[in-house]
Amino acid sequence: MIRFLTSIFTILCFSSCMRYNEYGHYRVGLSRFTITPNSDNRAYAIIDTNVIYRFVKDERINISGSGNPRYYKFYSNGRIAEFYDRIVNLKTDNILEAKKAHMGYYKLVNNDIIVQFYNSNANASELTNQKIEVRNDTLILISKYNNPDAEIKSFFIKENISNHVLITKPDW
Repeated sequence: MIRFLTSIFTILCFSSCMRYNEYGHYRVGLSRFTITPNSDNRAYAIIDTNVIYRFVKDERINISGSGNPRYYKFYSNGRIAEFYDRIVNLKTDNILEAKKAHMGYYKLVNNDIIVQFYNSNANASELTNQKIEVRNDTLILISKYNNPDAEIKSFFIKENISNHVLITKPDW
């Protein structure tokens, strides 16, 4: 009986720490991240929260694979949405639904913007850290890995969001 109650308690603890929203996207609490959401207004001189950033290409150094189309939307409260499982067409879409995105946070740290995403699947979970560089209207996300010589630079360009598109607030 004690083993059964312990099992139920463990399941309840784990299920309260992680959840999926109605679109099947994984949501976790802020405690899983090592940064707090941005509160420094200097970050908005680097990133633009009024646009969406569209993936253009990857440059891979000592790491294999290929880049998948994805989009990033920064929100003014330190949240970032990654749309990676569908094409975002701002000319025909009437809504940019944050609930349909992968959740993340960003923060200005020593003049660098750090982005974190918490990835999870049936086998494992990991916290990814990326650093942002901006060159003109190009946003560059730099991902480092366990091998110090391996990195991926992902390039994104700004796309304006039409006035007819409703932008929803993040659910995290």
